[in-house]
Amino acid sequence: MTAAVRRLSGGVAAACLILGAGDGPAAGGPIITASATPQGDEAGAALLPVELPDLSRVHGSVQEQLRAAHASLMALEPMDAAETPDAAGRGARSEAYGHLGRLLMASEYLDQAERCFRNAQQLTPDDFRWPYYLGHLARSKGQLTSAVEHFEQVLRLRPDDLATLTWLGTVTIDDGRPEAAVPVLARARSLHPDTAAVLFQLGRAAVAQQDYAGAVELLEDALRLNPGATTIRYPLALAYRGLGDLEQAQLHLEQTGGGAGDSAVVALPDPLMAEVNTALRSPQVYWDLGLYAGANGDWPEAVRQFRNAVELAPDDPTMRLNLGLALNRTGDARAAMDQFEEAVRLDSGLARAHFAMGTLFERSGRYEEATDRYTAAVAYDPRLGEAHLRLADMLRLTDKLDASLASYDRVLDLEPTSREARFGMAMALVRLMRHGEALERLRAAADLHPDEPAFPLAAARLLAASPDPSVRDGQEALDLAAALVEEHDTTAVAETMAMALAELGRYEEAVQWQRRAMAGAAAAGRGDVAQRMAANLALYRRSTPCRTPWRDDDPEHRPGPPVEPGLLDR
Repeated sequence: MTAAVRRLSGGVAAACLILGAGDGPAAGGPIITASATPQGDEAGAALLPVELPDLSRVHGSVQEQLRAAHASLMALEPMDAAETPDAAGRGARSEAYGHLGRLLMASEYLDQAERCFRNAQQLTPDDFRWPYYLGHLARSKGQLTSAVEHFEQVLRLRPDDLATLTWLGTVTIDDGRPEAAVPVLARARSLHPDTAAVLFQLGRAAVAQQDYAGAVELLEDALRLNPGATTIRYPLALAYRGLGDLEQAQLHLEQTGGGAGDSAVVALPDPLMAEVNTALRSPQVYWDLGLYAGANGDWPEAVRQFRNAVELAPDDPTMRLNLGLALNRTGDARAAMDQFEEAVRLDSGLARAHFAMGTLFERSGRYEEATDRYTAAVAYDPRLGEAHLRLADMLRLTDKLDASLASYDRVLDLEPTSREARFGMAMALVRLMRHGEALERLRAAADLHPDEPAFPLAAARLLAASPDPSVRDGQEALDLAAALVEEHDTTAVAETMAMALAELGRYEEAVQWQRRAMAGAAAAGRGDVAQRMAANLALYRRSTPCRTPWRDDDPEHRPGPPVEPGLLDR
């Protein structure tokens, strides 16, 4: 999707890489350009002159496309101005004008694109494509009456065209006539009942007419069909507010960023705008299409588009970085690393490329190399919080505990509420045997994040099993663990219950809970973990409390993803 489409789609865009309709792949949304009214097909009317504009602001590949399309058009011009071309000649010239118009429209040379489409319409007035494009041009200029006329002209030629029906309804709502939009959109819905864009516009019309209950039903259905389209949430928030449901209104409003911004548009199959969006062969267009495909979870398509971008701009490190990220999402880690390495070669200060390399080294178990890359990332971009966090975890994992504390502190400077940093810092303090400080950190974190069970669970373990008698409090440990059992009946919680009961001298109960924890581990296919738990079971049978809150091999001491041997092998 081009930058112009993202900026000006007004809440409806095409799923150009997923959906299909009519005679081409589905895509698109409107692009701003100049307005026009239908030129008509009077015999002998002069065509508008079309000259190429200054092309210096566009990529060289786009310049070549535009010049070639213009040259092809000029080659079709009759040698004799008085010559009357036959139908085939008019059709060929119309196609040439349309092709150049799409290229100019995609390049945002707006006035020249308008001239091309008006000429194409004059040459072949029965071709629905030209008034369709002119409708978008008029809409982009805010000339909504003219846009309505163009889209209505399309419908006289193609009465059941989904995209045109949807855009006509959209423009009519924008023109302040929601009641007139409803029949048009209702026809679109009768033809295509499960189209999110149609339901979205019907919902907008209902909000404008203060039919808030109807709007909620329509917009919730649209959101169900297109859950990533956060732009649906703004009118939905208005509808809930109209019903007096302020809680739901606030919930949806928060997910729009607090306003009516177009953060994620609604998908609409739109073959004609797909032709505009894919007309140019430029790095930026392929970049946009790659981002759009990635946003829709179509990572193979994202790889294809980013490869096209890299082919045209091989020395652009950001293009390489995005290709690498897309390759990684398809599972090709080795190829992703190649792109990250090339990105860093082109720009050694590209922090996100260093960070991406670090994540692959970490998954490979190459921890020192991962640490080096995370260190480079935070050096080049000190505000890259996720790199600070991964660096802190790597330092803790490799027993560089004091250094990890400094990195966790930096994460909390950047993001004071980071749960991961607060937990990681507490566990680093545990490894340093600074249990009192760790307990204070865990209590503060539990107050800050009352919905996060990891904090009270870790605090309960320290209170039950710390070797420091000034830290232990068996009753408080039992109270915390018992509260967790009600909602989180896990192996870790059961083992913590056993520790707390043993600290209180209730060894028979501790044995029962330890057995329960071991059974849970075995049922989860972790017989090795269950076997290691047997050491505590033996303690409780001897009426001896535990003084090891976590074994060295406990997951709490091993942050990060599991190691994938051979991940980066060629």
